[in-house]
Amino acid sequence: MLHESVVVQLCKKSLERLGAGAKPLVSSLRDGEHTPIVKDCLDRCQACDKGLIIAAADGMPLSAATAGKLLATIAELAADE
Repeated sequence: MLHESVVVQLCKKSLERLGAGAKPLVSSLRDGEHTPIVKDCLDRCQACDKGLIIAAADGMPLSAATAGKLLATIAELAADE
């Protein structure tokens, strides 16, 4: 299947919690030709407060325990488009 570009909104608080890991996550999204957008809040505070990385890929709410899991989910979604 063709790889499609995905617009990925990321929760700023989730990225801040990643610390130095935030930059590689955003870079990996850009390298995958996705469009990362950092939002102040994605209104999914319960999952965010549990320490998950909160995102939305083309409007679909996502959360993951690690950046690697989030990237894998986004890659899977992009492949299905």
